[in-house]
Amino acid sequence: MLHFRMDMPLYLIALYGSAMIIIVLLLRSFLRDRLPKFVFPLLWGVVLIRLLFPFSLSSPISATVPEWQQQQQELSDSSSIYVSGLMEGTVTTDVSASEAVAYTTESSDHLMVNWWTVLAVIYGLGGAATAGVMQYQKLQYSRKLKNSLLVEHNQNINTILRDMGMGHVLVFTNDQVASPLVCGILHPKIYLPASIDFRNHQLLRHILTHETMHIKRRDNWLKSVMLLALCLHWYNPLVWLMSKSLASDLEAACDAAVLRKTGADERKSYAASLLTMAITGSRPALLYSAFSKTEVERRIQNVLSYKKATAFVLSVSILFVLASTVVFATGAQAPFSSYLSSYCSSDSSRWAVKAELARDISLGENARQRADIAILDVLRADTSHDPDIIVREVKSALAREFNVEKGAFRLVVDLSLMEDEVLEEYAKEGITRGQDGFYVYNGEAVRTYEDEMLGSVQTREQGAVDIAVHRDRLGQITSVMVLKEGDAEFDRRTKEIQRNRYDTGSASNSPVVEQTTDVVEEGTEQGFFR
Repeated sequence: MLHFRMDMPLYLIALYGSAMIIIVLLLRSFLRDRLPKFVFPLLWGVVLIRLLFPFSLSSPISATVPEWQQQQQELSDSSSIYVSGLMEGTVTTDVSASEAVAYTTESSDHLMVNWWTVLAVIYGLGGAATAGVMQYQKLQYSRKLKNSLLVEHNQNINTILRDMGMGHVLVFTNDQVASPLVCGILHPKIYLPASIDFRNHQLLRHILTHETMHIKRRDNWLKSVMLLALCLHWYNPLVWLMSKSLASDLEAACDAAVLRKTGADERKSYAASLLTMAITGSRPALLYSAFSKTEVERRIQNVLSYKKATAFVLSVSILFVLASTVVFATGAQAPFSSYLSSYCSSDSSRWAVKAELARDISLGENARQRADIAILDVLRADTSHDPDIIVREVKSALAREFNVEKGAFRLVVDLSLMEDEVLEEYAKEGITRGQDGFYVYNGEAVRTYEDEMLGSVQTREQGAVDIAVHRDRLGQITSVMVLKEGDAEFDRRTKEIQRNRYDTGSASNSPVVEQTTDVVEEGTEQGFFR
């Protein structure tokens, strides 16, 4: 299921757009001579859409959002609290993540506002300067075109244009242009150098066919969009490299379109026309569609080696463009909060579950409540006490509830036991709790205690033994590791405690108690007391 948004930040647009440019450039390097020439202008068009529109289209193939984009998610995680003594059928509650975000970032926003203002000003000035330079180039060339003369009574030109269905296009001559060009978007015009041999019917036909093909294909429209992208992404060298590649690919695609309408015997004459019209000067490639000396040799080689694409190659090329478009459109997504459900637990299950989003999806109303209810329904019905089975069942329930694939969710599964359950299990292993609140193992005071899966740790400076409770994947106690004086690890810890006491200059025997509720990814469970 796809989820569409229009709020992608500019820096992510630039990041994802740059990645797409690199991919197209690599494809262009390896496949340019193997695919029809129209393929790459289409791919560049897809890249332009990415560069200009802040859309985010989330799908199962979308890339994972970088961790540094999920500040809000992390804050919401840290603010989550578990309600002790959770009864079956009830749902946990969370504090407001937005309050935590506002409180945490207030001071940093105040410090950073000046820097963001400076960056915004630099960005705006750079874009304005780029647009100004392009406008200046256009005005300079437009002045040259003002002195053009309309060609009205040339029978060769009129016949060629009518045969191509472009009789409405005006043709001008100008003694300041070195090669034919198309100028204009809404009402494009063709400009020919005054020095051209207007009696050469074949040369005129090749030139006008080429230029009218630019008009039919709306190449000037695409180049105008490219100019807009350059103004917005003026700081990105990849976008400038893309502009050069786009201009080259448009010329190659136009040549191929012309050759499809001509016979094989005209290839050499068309190549000769290219060579004749190649200019010695330079012209802004994106402002006008025109012959250019740049890459003329490559274009001539393409013309001479041109072969019409078969139906199979055309079909594969179209599928390639469509597949690339889908991947480019859905391969990246804007930052989103992965927070979905609360920590949920039931008296029927030994496990607590929290659901997060692996990708951006449309949740609808009361998303957290619906997710909590779906999770609790699974936990109530669970009789296996197997976390792997619970994960599968919860993902299936969430997928049905939100009408998406199971992979859209990421689960955190923790062992969750009532305190009296823990004490009962420990008693079977010889572990009891003393009046001071610290554990005793077979009558000996415990210095350090750890139950990794339960996420519980207790430590103090004095004690005869260190213990570690080990559990299997189902959360059942399998063994208790005991360390006593004389054991290498116990003695090492003793020396470390003494060294720490010496370093701090304290001889206090006050205990240190820590009970963690760390969450980990499914498959490496830790838990907490209820």
